[in-house]
Parts: sequence; structure tokens; C-alpha cells
Amino acid sequence: MKENTPSGTELQILASAEKLFLEKGFKSTSTTDIARDAGCNQALVHYYFRTKENLFKQIFDKKFETMIEFIDSNLKEEYGIFDNLRGLLNAYLDFISASPNTPYFLLNEFVSNPGRRTHIRNAFLTNQRGQAVFLRFCGLVQRAVRDGVIREIDPLDLIFDILSLAVFSFITAPIFIDMLGRDQASRQEFSEHRKEEIMTLLTQGLQPLSRPKDI
Repeated sequence: MKENTPSGTELQILASAEKLFLEKGFKSTSTTDIARDAGCNQALVHYYFRTKENLFKQIFDKKFETMIEFIDSNLKEEYGIFDNLRGLLNAYLDFISASPNTPYFLLNEFVSNPGRRTHIRNAFLTNQRGQAVFLRFCGLVQRAVRDGVIREIDPLDLIFDILSLAVFSFITAPIFIDMLGRDQASRQEFSEHRKEEIMTLLTQGLQPLSRPKDI
């Protein structure tokens, strides 16, 4: 029987699978490729993980937990909504900056494989910390609406607005850098510029339609 604590070989297989999935894509990566990169035989890959699909799920679940941790640590109930949005935006961009190929890989998987969307839904519904973070975020948004700080908006719509602006900016950054004739050193500068632009768009787009009258 396997121990609960992952062995060095098991961790290396996970690391190799993640690297190859991001470099080559899930379909183009075989368990033979993973075993070769991990420096073990294919039988060990099957022993620890049974299938390539299980490898993907473990890698995704780990990244999902990390993302929830990033968000949780940057969500401050004592701060205003816009300070929280900036903190969340910074945390999310830091998260994907640490693994630049992840957004491309996940987007491709979610589009081409409907089962991936089911998995992320189930991962969220069964993650108590994720549920708690979502409820905290909803509370912050609802409080800001109630106090007249922002217009009425469904918290889910606000999440989609943040994700769509942030992910698109990150994915298209290399394209615009090439089009503008910049070197890769300009990527961080571009990212910081887009971060400020996204905050401006969110701030202006969330302004109340009519401000409450002074009592």
C-alpha cells in the first residue's frame, strides 16, 4: 500500500507531467514522455497515477488550491471594494505570471474538452475554502452596492469582468510586444500598464448610476 506522503519519484512525475503538458499540450504528451523526463520507467507512472487523466486532475487541483490561497490572502474585509479589487487583480496576475503557459493550456483544455469544465465546477463546489472566499467576496460587493459606493452588479458578473480583462491582457501581451517591436524585458512594464488600465476600467464602470443624496 502506498504511503500518504508523496515519494520523491511521485513528486518528480507530477513536475514532469506539468512541464510537458504546458510545453506540448495534454494530447501530445504520453506517459512514456513523462516517465522519460522524470527519469523513471512507465510502470511507475501507472503505479502512482493510473492514467494521464488522473495526472492532469492532480496538477489542476493543486493550482486551483494555490489560486484560492492567493485570493483568500488578498481579500481584506476591512478594506474598501476598490482596494480589494486591486489586491485581487495583483494576486491573480502574480499567480499566472508564475506560470506563463498555464492560461494558454487551460483555455485550450476548457474549450476542447467539456469534461474539464465539469471538473472545475466540481472542484469549486467541493472546496470549502473556495466557497468561503466566494461568499466573502459577494458580501464585499453587496455592501459596496448597499452603501452607494458602486452601482448594482451581480458579484459573478464582476468576477467575469476581472477574469476576462486580466486573462486577455496576459495572453495577448506577447503579441502586442512583438507588434510594437519591444523586447521581452518590456513584458513586465506592459503588465503593470495593463494592470492600471484594468483598474481604471473597473473603477469607472462600477460608478453608481446616481449617487445617493446627503441626508
